[in-house]
Amino acid sequence: MTEQQLYASLHCEPCEECVREERQSVQDGRLRWEAYDYCPRYSVQACDRGWGVPPPWVRERIVAREGTVHLPVGGPDGVPIALLRTVYGLTIAETAAARATGWYATPTEARYLTTGR
Repeated sequence: MTEQQLYASLHCEPCEECVREERQSVQDGRLRWEAYDYCPRYSVQACDRGWGVPPPWVRERIVAREGTVHLPVGGPDGVPIALLRTVYGLTIAETAAARATGWYATPTEARYLTTGR
């Protein structure tokens, strides 16, 4: 099996030319996330993507830009508890807390949790 390695020289801090983009979507009935960083000054580019809830550093940037939606959990008008546990990998204690106080999701996550799209 061949291993591939990528070496890049990064500058210390983002400059005014750096471009950062993060996004979430629903594809084929699943949550999808993407993160993209590019610096034209130093010709550095990085892309990352995956399925499910994004890693905390990506989710934090999405929340900072788009905000959150407060969703009720359980009951006839709330997000199904099993779905919330599956998507976020919550423990029983975390699920009980979410049931009591609701759940804060990104707009894309909220749409997925309430409509499946």
